[in-house]
Amino acid sequence: MLGGMQAWGRAARAAARALVVAALAAGAGTAAAAGPGAPGSADPWLERMLGALRLGETLSARIRAHTVDHTRSERHVVIEILRDARGPTMRTLVELRDAEEPDRIRPLVFRLDTAEDGSVVSWLWDIRWQQFVRTSGLDGTENFDGTHFRLEDLGFTGLRERRGGRARELAEGGIVEITSGAYHHYGRVETRIDRATGLPVRTHIYDGTGARIWEIDFEDVQSIAGRAVPTRMSARNPVTRERSTLEWAQIAVGLRIPDEAFDLERLDAVIRRGGDPIELPAALEAADGPRGKAADGAHGEVAGR
Repeated sequence: MLGGMQAWGRAARAAARALVVAALAAGAGTAAAAGPGAPGSADPWLERMLGALRLGETLSARIRAHTVDHTRSERHVVIEILRDARGPTMRTLVELRDAEEPDRIRPLVFRLDTAEDGSVVSWLWDIRWQQFVRTSGLDGTENFDGTHFRLEDLGFTGLRERRGGRARELAEGGIVEITSGAYHHYGRVETRIDRATGLPVRTHIYDGTGARIWEIDFEDVQSIAGRAVPTRMSARNPVTRERSTLEWAQIAVGLRIPDEAFDLERLDAVIRRGGDPIELPAALEAADGPRGKAADGAHGEVAGR
């Protein structure tokens, strides 16, 4: 009887140990499964940042861009944008016009399609072929035409290469810093995100030697249609002194944009006729307050730009 009780006790203790081991294993498995959303993971912060940069489901905007290249030559362009992110593919129609000689230099027109996986396809109206030409597999480090900004800097890609990075709260509070490892020709990328708005504050990009090669700042945040918008963005290479700035002049969000606005056949016909492929809202609300803080509403205009 005693031997039977001892055997039963040993079996019970073994079963208990097995339950503890199983529970710990299950807990570890749950933590691993929750990894992307766990504290310290870059993934949820980058996802929130992309949402903040894309400014909702529909958007139209006029942006003034100034670029200085390594030879110190300068270029001023006006960028007009229509965007529809309501479907599985985010479509962005872009028109670039020379700000100084808009009638002499033909505008550049292209459409960027961003899939759910973050991949990007470009449809550029090629003046040589007189038609839209498709380019797939664009990398996030490709330049946004006419500027030194990369597609990933402006929210056009899914930032897949940065999602394996780590997040930490900075001592001053309210700012989360994401450090991502090497990819493409980058050694590492450091991105600071405002906890309250989800917007990037700055991005520093380093090469493989540890030298900082790009400094990107997101500034002059204003409330437009209830959304925080960084109305001025700058990119600077401290080594070559190349730099670009983007300044939002007009913006409208939450518009009803018809599908035909992005139709390539219609756009081709408009371009061939010499028409304007992008029609922005004619009337925008007047800005108010210091430094042109735009009034909340469907439309906003940044004063002085």
